[in-house]
Amino acid sequence: MSSCIRLWVASLVLCCLGMALPSTGGEIESKHILVGSDRAREEWGSNNSVITRVGRNHFRMNLGDQPGIPHQAAFAGFRIRRGAKGNPLRMDVVRGKGHNASYKEYFYSWSVDKTNWHPVDWRGNSLIFPEFPGDQVWVGCQVPISYSQLAVMTEVWKKSPYVTVRAIGVSHEGRSLYRIVVTDDTSTHRRKDRWVHYFANQHGCEHNAQWRVVGMLEWALSDEAAGFRKRSICHFVVMMSPDSPSHGWMRANAEGTDMNRSYLLTGSDRKRQTTEPYLWQKDFEKIMASESPVTDIWSCHTWGGMIDILYNEGPEIGKKVGTIKEFDKILDQADPDNLVNPIGRKEGGAQTKWSLGPHKQFGITAFLCEGSGGIRTKAKNKQSGAVIIKALSKYYKGTKK
Repeated sequence: MSSCIRLWVASLVLCCLGMALPSTGGEIESKHILVGSDRAREEWGSNNSVITRVGRNHFRMNLGDQPGIPHQAAFAGFRIRRGAKGNPLRMDVVRGKGHNASYKEYFYSWSVDKTNWHPVDWRGNSLIFPEFPGDQVWVGCQVPISYSQLAVMTEVWKKSPYVTVRAIGVSHEGRSLYRIVVTDDTSTHRRKDRWVHYFANQHGCEHNAQWRVVGMLEWALSDEAAGFRKRSICHFVVMMSPDSPSHGWMRANAEGTDMNRSYLLTGSDRKRQTTEPYLWQKDFEKIMASESPVTDIWSCHTWGGMIDILYNEGPEIGKKVGTIKEFDKILDQADPDNLVNPIGRKEGGAQTKWSLGPHKQFGITAFLCEGSGGIRTKAKNKQSGAVIIKALSKYYKGTKK
């Protein structure tokens, strides 16, 4: 019996039984795998990367670059716009000459709804995905969060009576730069007497760190944090480099600046800094010149493993509040799932970082909040942020007075 006759008979039997005939064709086509471009931006993309077909549902991605970061390739974000359902995928990823393998430092995740993410690990130089349950699929580094999602969340947070959204300017590509302020304006504590905490992520594709900041913000708006809001002011910057995710730029902004090597001890300077570093530092200096200057700054990033915290002490440590060892004990008590490692050493290195830079310029306490590359879900990343800020609320007791 020929294959055509067998297929016809199978179809007839299934129709009689009231069952649908399984799809016999269809595969993922290279033209439907989008990495974005300057004109057609994806939520998670890969700058100047090229997709070629190797075989059925098997493709090669030759990675593009990151402006101003010659040793680092663009990360491998992409979208399958149609034809994914019922198909697996193998994506071989090839770096260009002179690029290191930093794009493989973290797991990736895929989603059919941009909300529920499923981690996938590297197998050599390949990402191998199971059969997709949906026709459209998004892929990004760590647990992705996009600028458009941040904009939607910001509109939701804005509805809270405890939230003020500051749009301090726009990025090089025209995206709003959001600083979200959380405090209780009905508090009897004068603003100049409240502790002021500043949390920010600099590198645009360190998505786990961004979810950590979201977790901090959400805890600050919770009922549990009611007293904390009355005696503190919190500034949250979830994404200092909002142009980066759509291009797969881990460290760089659109103008080729490493966003965590962009702070100037001599002060913000439009001629010496590119768009986002200048606007953010100028805004930070404005806060420092106000009646409620920042007490402590948290520069939030990712590297492998759990959360690691390095620090430099400001004048309140060991005097108006406890020692760093005491803070470490409070953190341990607030962290039943061991998401945060014991607080490490003092931070050194480049003074152009957004931790050491503000510490050197203003003498304030600075924390480098690294790690979380081993945390594979949105929920756990947000939990790690909640743990940190909850412990911080217990460490910075009362007010400055």
